[in-house]
Amino acid sequence: MESKATYQKRIESQLTKWKTTIDALKTKIEQAEAAGRAKLHAQLDRLHDKRAGAEKLLEELSATSQDAWAEIKSGVEQSWNEVTRTAKQTMANVREAIEHPHREEEIRRIAYQVWLDEGCPHGRHLDHWFKAESIWREQQAKQAEKNRSPRVNPKRRTTTKTRPGKIATSGEDSPAKRRIDEP
Repeated sequence: MESKATYQKRIESQLTKWKTTIDALKTKIEQAEAAGRAKLHAQLDRLHDKRAGAEKLLEELSATSQDAWAEIKSGVEQSWNEVTRTAKQTMANVREAIEHPHREEEIRRIAYQVWLDEGCPHGRHLDHWFKAESIWREQQAKQAEKNRSPRVNPKRRTTTKTRPGKIATSGEDSPAKRRIDEP
């Protein structure tokens, strides 16, 4: 069983990491476009609230005796796991909003096109939105894959060695001709 002191140190370490991450996200938010900045600040405020909740949990833990710790450990761990899950999700949301500032507008356009393609049915806006999100994610994944793939230039020229005085061609698409024995 993990001791109270070990558990406290682990929580303190995680809180320190979160503080560093939150500070880095604040810096990135300041660099984001003005339109998305307010939304990002709201998400960051929620993240700050989660961190404050975790600090409160740590304070409560500090106030307990070792005997009481054994009795409340499962409740504390459950609360800590919930705070951790929510904080990680919020951090991911902030990162995504920074990386893709026009995400919602792009999804909105895709959802509108889906709605038109389906004949403008009423009452299915959530279905269209979720489908548009899925399409948007696929587009982002394809774009990321495209950016990662090495680019091959199919028009790369190669020179064929021939005997002196003969004409060599270069590349399939452009028959650049020159004499091999010419400088």
